[in-house]
Parts: sequence; structure tokens; C-alpha cells
Amino acid sequence: MDTLFTFRDNIRRIYAKNSGIIRPLLKIVCAFSCFMTLRLYLGDLATGLFDLSFMLLFSLLCAFLPWGAITFFAGILTLFAMLEASFVMAGIMLMAMLVIGVLYFGFKPGHGAVIALVCAAFICRIPYAVPMVLGLYLGASAAIPSALGAFMWFVIRDFVENAENMSKARDASAMLSDFSTIVDGLLKDRYMIIVIAAFVLCVLVVNAIKSMSIDHAWTIAIGAGGGVLCVLVVIIGAMFSETSLVWDIFGIVVSFGIAFLYEAVFFGVDYSGAERVQFEDDDYYYYVKAIPKIKGEEEDRWS
Repeated sequence: MDTLFTFRDNIRRIYAKNSGIIRPLLKIVCAFSCFMTLRLYLGDLATGLFDLSFMLLFSLLCAFLPWGAITFFAGILTLFAMLEASFVMAGIMLMAMLVIGVLYFGFKPGHGAVIALVCAAFICRIPYAVPMVLGLYLGASAAIPSALGAFMWFVIRDFVENAENMSKARDASAMLSDFSTIVDGLLKDRYMIIVIAAFVLCVLVVNAIKSMSIDHAWTIAIGAGGGVLCVLVVIIGAMFSETSLVWDIFGIVVSFGIAFLYEAVFFGVDYSGAERVQFEDDDYYYYVKAIPKIKGEEEDRWS
């Protein structure tokens, strides 16, 4: 474990010295990984802008734009792929993007990349790690982009599953029939509603518990947040979904491992060295609980 903490501290020092170069490169890698993940999931449906040259171009543009640009370009790529298969599905995707753009990016910008991250995590079968980690890292503000990301995933999933039955015809009656079928299916998808609710509750529970002044608060927060996911997604969700329960259980188990690893590396503290300090001024008494962070061996030698 000391080797892991030493590696973490070295990475932090390197990033602090070269953040101007590392941050754009990190955006490029994250953007291209997200685009490629979507392309692999869509398979034969990944046409149009999902060409390698376009994905590289959009990835390079993301280096000079805010993190939310990754979600924007991922949406554009998916939108044009849907346009090749169904005008109606492309229209629904466009409306969803506009609603998200107005309601989220217009009022609460800053964590837009989370939406694309959630979609990519669903494709990789580890979506439940996202709300647990974001609850620790971003707090309650991560609940909205997590929910929006889950919703976008279900839109993309329905597109992939029903692409063969969708009509490209421009006939108004056929397009209206497709539209009502798709929207009705989304609104009646109880499993989608349960997953979105589980994401929101998980983020809020993790954020509430990790802020408490108790020993091992972050570990308890992950366990409680994961418990919410288990109850809502695995137990209740199994009643309303035809998806494999095995994959849900596998995803939650792996997500637990990722969340606990993240907590151990970035929130590692030594509770045995906890100190309590009391002092006062003219207006207040102050009670401070100080817990030392775990540092790598090399940083201990330099401090």
C-alpha cells in the first residue's frame, strides 16, 4: 500500500509542475476513449461522424474547451449515427440534448463531462461506481449530471435495441407512430426510473455520510450508497426488468471495488493519529478534529 501512496504523491507533484500540458492531454485521452467506447457499442450503427478522423478532430478540440465539451461532441456523434437509422430517433435525441443543455448547462455548468462518463460506464458494465465516486469527489451537485447521464444511456440503449424496427421514411404518419412508440416506451420504462432514482439517492447518501465527523466516514458512505443501489437496482429493479440480474450484481461488486480503491488512495487517513483541539475567541468555542493524511514514503522524507 505504501507503494501506491508513493505513486499517487509522485503523480500529484508531476501534475502540479506540468498541469498546463497534462490537462489538455488528459482531455484528449478522455474524449477519444469516450467516443471510441460509444463507437464500439453502436457497432454497425456507428456511421457518419464516427469515422476515426472526426473522432480525433473532436478530441483535439476538447483539449481547448471545458470538460463539458466531451459530452457535447459525444452527443453530436450519436445524433448523426441515429440520423442514419431513424429521423424520429434523431429528433428525440436532439430534444433530449436541448433540454439537458438548457436545464443543466444553462444553470449549473461545470460537471458536464459526468454525463458522458455515466454513458461510458454503462457500456463497460460498471455504472454503479460513478455515483459512489462522485458522491465522494463532487458531493450533492453530482446528482443531477448522474441522473441525466443515466437517462441518456437508456435513450442510446433503446436506439441500439430497436434500430432494425425503426423507419427512415419521411411520411408524417409513420414518423408520428415511431415517435409515440419510442417516447411511450421510455416513459413506461420502470427500470430506467429505478436506476435514475438509485443514482440520485446514492450520491446524496454518500455525500451526507462522508461529511459526518465520524471515523471511517468515507468507507461507511460507500457502503451505504452501495446498499441503496443494491436494494433499488438489484432487488426492486429485477421485478421490472428483463435484463440479466447477474450483470447487475457483477456491476455493483466491481463498482464497490473501484469506489473503495478510490477512497483508499485519495481519502486515505490515519485514524490512529487523530487529534482533537479546542480553542476560543470572543464569540465562539471551537472544537476541531484533525486526522493526518497517509503519505507515501518519499513525501515523508521530503517533509
